[in-house]
Amino acid sequence: MMSNRESGFTLIEVMVALAILAVVAVAASRASSAYLNSVDVLRTRTLAHFVAQNAAADLRIQETWLTANRTQTTTAQGRDWQVTMTVADTLTPALKEVNITVAPIVDGQARTTVTDINVVLSDPEQEIGSMDLGRLDPTGGKP
Repeated sequence: MMSNRESGFTLIEVMVALAILAVVAVAASRASSAYLNSVDVLRTRTLAHFVAQNAAADLRIQETWLTANRTQTTTAQGRDWQVTMTVADTLTPALKEVNITVAPIVDGQARTTVTDINVVLSDPEQEIGSMDLGRLDPTGGKP
C-alpha cells in the first residue's frame, strides 16, 4: 500500500526558518552599523588630532605669542573644523600654556570637541631664564 503523503517542508517549518533568518539579519545589520559608526568616530578624532598638531606647529613656526584666547575656523583633511586656543599663564612670564581644542563643523554648526592638546609657547622677545642647579647642592659639588 502506497502512502499519498508528499515529502517536503510544512508551512510552519518555513515560517520558523524565515523568522530565524530575519532575527539574524537584524542583528548583523545592527552590528555592522555600530562598527561603521565607531570607525567614523575614530577617523574624525584622528583627523582632528592632525588639525590640532598643525595649529600647534603653526604657532611655533610663526613664533606667535598669544595674549588672548582665539577661535578660528579652518578647512583641513577635507572637512571644516573649529579650532579654539585657550591661553594660560605659567610660572614664568616668558612661557604660556595653550590648550588647543578641535571640533568638527557639520552643517555650519560646531559639534562637540573631539580632541585637545596642550602646548607651551615661549615669548621670542623675552629670556626664559636658567636655573643654576649647582647652587642647590649643599656640598658644592664635592663628593
